[in-house]
Amino acid sequence: MDTEKPSQPHGANYGAAGNFSPDAVAASMQRGDGGFGRDQETYFDHPILRKAHWRWEIITYFFVGGAAAASAALAAFADLYGEERDAELVRNGRYTALAGSLVSAALLVKDLGRPERFLNMLRIFKLKSPMSVGVYALVSFSTVAGFAALDQARADGIIGWNPFGWFPKRVRIGILAVSAAFMACYTGVLLSATAIPVWYTGRRHIPPIFVLSGVSTACAAQNALLALFGGSPRTAKKVETIALIASLAEAALLLDWERRAGDAATPVFTGKRGSRLKTYTLGLGIALPALLNLSSVLSRKTPEKHHRLRTILTSSLALFGGYVLRETVVYAGRDSADDPRAYLRHPE
Repeated sequence: MDTEKPSQPHGANYGAAGNFSPDAVAASMQRGDGGFGRDQETYFDHPILRKAHWRWEIITYFFVGGAAAASAALAAFADLYGEERDAELVRNGRYTALAGSLVSAALLVKDLGRPERFLNMLRIFKLKSPMSVGVYALVSFSTVAGFAALDQARADGIIGWNPFGWFPKRVRIGILAVSAAFMACYTGVLLSATAIPVWYTGRRHIPPIFVLSGVSTACAAQNALLALFGGSPRTAKKVETIALIASLAEAALLLDWERRAGDAATPVFTGKRGSRLKTYTLGLGIALPALLNLSSVLSRKTPEKHHRLRTILTSSLALFGGYVLRETVVYAGRDSADDPRAYLRHPE
């Protein structure tokens, strides 16, 4: 057998990892364990994919953007199909959408580091790039949310006129609803359109989970505003019903994702991160608010007053659970990118 020392791969450190003498390497290759004396599937276990650098800015951006978009959608449907007593929901939803869009833009610019990078992303539009589409989703939603807030400010007597008020009402509401849906959906699609194993295997679950979580967190925020600043208890009951349906559907999709993805979803559902998700999102963020609100939702009686303490508690839990969901999914993607075996396993 030729015992000439094989050429050293670029970047390898033969002395630090053990006995890599020519005889040891040859014997290891005969055993079929990769030529390195141990069961190894990748080049020195180095990551194959580059993980996302995202930190709290993008996590908060996903959270605030989803809640703002769903708040705009709630306001649009309440304005179009609701009763006069739903006027507070329309007002709060419009102002929340504008505030959330501005905060989202600030968070995205901070993550990019320099404002001009955000402007440079607007120079091109690529349908095949979720990042490019996402920037235009944010810009279009922010613009339409601004128009809706101006319309509400005119109705409240804050300003004398709305320069865009000449559009037919149904057209304005329809544009707001479409832009809100676009904004709510794209963040989950952005994560799914990737080679990161845990995000790729969740490509059928992450987008609807993020949309449903956006709806439930928006309902939590709007119910808290109705309880604190006045609004119809009947409106609050409608919002609680929407929140209950959305949160239970979200929980069902999370559990289905865990079941179908198997080992690929380990970074999301196991360890400290998985325990945090199940405790704060599934348990305290979904199950507990659902139990506390169930009797009110199922009751045939029209509520006469707000249960402020219960509403503030359930809203706070739902909002925190929604944030933990996005935090878990984002950081799980970073862990998944560091695992080269997860990428080479090809579970689907």
